Amino acid sequence: MAGRDYDVVVIGSGAAGLAAAVMAHEGGARVLVLEADDKVGGSSRLSGGHFYAAGTSVQREAGVQGDTPDAMYDYFMTLNQWKVEPGVVRKYCDYAAPTFEWLRELGVVYRPERVYVSGIDSVRRGHPPEGEGLAVVKVLDAERIRRNVDLALMTPAERLVTDENGEIAGVSAGGDEVRAPAVVIASGGFGHNREFLAKYWPDAQMGGDWTWCISGPKSMGDGLVLGEGVGATLGGHNRGLLLITPGFARDLEVSVPGWTVLVSREGRRFVNETAPYTVMAGLFRRNGGMAFAVFDEDARLAAPPASERNPSFNSEKLEEKAAAGRIVRADSLQELAVRANVNVAPFLGTIERYNADAALGRDSAYLKDAAHLRPIRRPPFYAVEIRPAIICWTGTGLRIDAEAQVIGGDERPIRGLFAAGETVGTFHGDVYIGGGGSYGPAVTFGRVAGENAAAFALASPDR
Repeated sequence: MAGRDYDVVVIGSGAAGLAAAVMAHEGGARVLVLEADDKVGGSSRLSGGHFYAAGTSVQREAGVQGDTPDAMYDYFMTLNQWKVEPGVVRKYCDYAAPTFEWLRELGVVYRPERVYVSGIDSVRRGHPPEGEGLAVVKVLDAERIRRNVDLALMTPAERLVTDENGEIAGVSAGGDEVRAPAVVIASGGFGHNREFLAKYWPDAQMGGDWTWCISGPKSMGDGLVLGEGVGATLGGHNRGLLLITPGFARDLEVSVPGWTVLVSREGRRFVNETAPYTVMAGLFRRNGGMAFAVFDEDARLAAPPASERNPSFNSEKLEEKAAAGRIVRADSLQELAVRANVNVAPFLGTIERYNADAALGRDSAYLKDAAHLRPIRRPPFYAVEIRPAIICWTGTGLRIDAEAQVIGGDERPIRGLFAAGETVGTFHGDVYIGGGGSYGPAVTFGRVAGENAAAFALASPDR
């Protein structure tokens, strides 16, 4: 295939793809972005857009001093028991803060008073942007437009084109072949692909027919198919982030109220009800894949009013669902356990101990803050079934090295092929690091992929 139409083709226009396109252009490349949807942004435009990083200017403005990539790396690796590829994790830890500053220079607004402790970390590394993920997408796309980087909407990539040596030579899209020596796959995850969920993330089936996905509608796993078509290997099997929900509606919820008590089918408490959302799905999996949030009439009556952040656990909704039989309701705790099909003896003992702790103002079992301790004494009593069923992101994807090069079956990089964002399956471990733990790596490795793709393309002769 002689000549080229572009130096770099980027597949996907989420935060990872846009960052790759901008950096590839910065590196001197002629760039085309392909997007399957009718607008840019993918899942990134629907996200909160939080950025997880150590050693940022905004941290220092917020009074967080001395945080370093070394400390962030140690946290990440320890959290995941080293079940990740250290070189890729190290790259993110080192490049996260510079990428964050780059976004800030482009115009994304981060306020020091909003920096927070993300996930189960002990350091404030979560950086929410003004305007959430959509604002970040708009800033990156404005930079793409300023640079006159070409964009083709409603143009899904169909397959990768290779030359006789197996090296990347372009992309087939819309019935045409676009010739380019370097391609960046940033097409997102597979949260809307039921077949891929069953194949690559079987634990996502815990929620049964309650399961739904918050990602963009084009999250069908196209990047995995494209990569495997040229010999790419996959990583991150059975990994992803599930959020718990009572399943009343497709509302985004990340937790149950602290005034509830979570019990398993065994009738036992197994978690501090205010534990971070990042660990909840794993704890549910170890305890039967579901639980009941238990409370009494006093708690229901005192529940805060309905709002976007509290769509389910408000007094009116709880009464409505109980009357409809969607919530188990009973006049005694023993009857509640029987109706919920929970082991009666341990359940009664669990509530008895919890009530005693509430009276003393001290959670002796799970150390929940005393402010959330509310005794369960006044009938009727309630048990709301909770399942991990909201798919936040999918973890299986293309394996990359620290330079965002896609790894082939021979453990060598596939020449000319790079990947970033949710398409990547090398970075994330069994436990999500915290808010910003997917958006930050998407932009960071998008930059790395774009920069390296440009360098590769410009050093490559036309084939």
